[in-house]
Amino acid sequence: MALHVESLDNPVTRYNCLSYVWGSENATECVRVDAEGLQITANLLICLRYLRHPQHALVLWIDAICINQKDLDEKSHQIALMKDIYSQCSMAYLWLGAPLDPTSVQHDPFKIFQHFADNKHFFELPGFSTNNSAQIRFEEDEEFDALWNGFLAVAHSPWWTRAWTVQEAVLPRKSVLCYGNWRLDFDTLSIGRRRRNDHLASKTQCCAGSQQAFPVSKGAVFNPFLTQVERVEKYRQANLPKEHPLSWKDQVRTFPDFDYSPFYELVVTFSNRRCKEPQDKLFSLLAMAKSSKLSGLRPDYSLTITDTYTRIFQLILEETDNDYRCMIGPNFGSSNPELPSWVPDFSQAAQQKVLRRILLSSLFKASNREVGGPKCQHGQRLSVTGLRVDTVITIGSMLDSLHVPPARLRDIMAEWREILKRLSAHQHKPHSGGPNTFVLKHF
Repeated sequence: MALHVESLDNPVTRYNCLSYVWGSENATECVRVDAEGLQITANLLICLRYLRHPQHALVLWIDAICINQKDLDEKSHQIALMKDIYSQCSMAYLWLGAPLDPTSVQHDPFKIFQHFADNKHFFELPGFSTNNSAQIRFEEDEEFDALWNGFLAVAHSPWWTRAWTVQEAVLPRKSVLCYGNWRLDFDTLSIGRRRRNDHLASKTQCCAGSQQAFPVSKGAVFNPFLTQVERVEKYRQANLPKEHPLSWKDQVRTFPDFDYSPFYELVVTFSNRRCKEPQDKLFSLLAMAKSSKLSGLRPDYSLTITDTYTRIFQLILEETDNDYRCMIGPNFGSSNPELPSWVPDFSQAAQQKVLRRILLSSLFKASNREVGGPKCQHGQRLSVTGLRVDTVITIGSMLDSLHVPPARLRDIMAEWREILKRLSAHQHKPHSGGPNTFVLKHF
């Protein structure tokens, strides 16, 4: 391997980027770079062996080689350039791994996605058949097992769990998924996901019977994986022209009154992704931020986690003009004594229903934002102004969704009845906040 210094300002610069999971830093291999030895992880070495071309040089930008990871100043400077590095590359290789046992995956692991991308029906997958009554049946066979094992190899790749891989898939003009010697364009994966959903939601119900026949245990793996794909796809396609078939322009926005996704939405969406350094939960997404204050922020690893979380949340509030919806979520009031109670603990994952709560909260604008709102004071303090209209006496258990188990639903309803009984005992007593008392529920 050889290193070359190139300028991002040079329009003729051509290079590709690599997105991969480092793997164990204890398992390293020595490679020759400009006649000098360099230790890289075994996972990276395996990746390079699969990607290299026997006749042609492959120009790659690889973080572990192009950034001195021991120099925090250089690391911060290079991370601030990630948006330019990945958005200007010719293509990004999204390395999902390779089979440890070559016999475990002998067929194209992306075949099931290509099946749906080709606009084929669910019942055209291997294993489906029709009985004498024209009912669709499913029974696993050797062909389906090969198809499914390939899918599992792709879906179980740790690449889908890492924080840094999000921007590395979203920013490039072209992203290609790689597993061993097999390849699939990320846009083909997106097309397959959408067409599969179109078939299931079709008015003709062309695939309704096949979905019912498909094993529940397998659907419990396949459907959540496609949800992960959808989250990345949403941000990858956000900047496409409206007429582009993969454009997300007409999709419902979590913040309907914004013409883009605020950084807080990004953070919540990918909060389940993992990283080695807690502050990377935020740093890994800065390149995707639309606000110049956030996208241009240079990561500073010398700051404490508390200072990093506080500063970035202040910028989040500034980006949305102190929108109270950025205060919705479960990670406030952290057990970390150093973290202000109004700053979320970004190291913790937030459930995706938080995004739904933010969307639904947009329906309620009692004062049309003319009164109240949070404001930062002196760095560590947040003040909130508003009109006091009443006093909350009690809050009941949440009804999380429409699909609550019957026993749980009975318990919640019984609790609500007890709350109403207690409130009726106080209905003739005056309350300092006003004439009415409200019982707040969260749905």
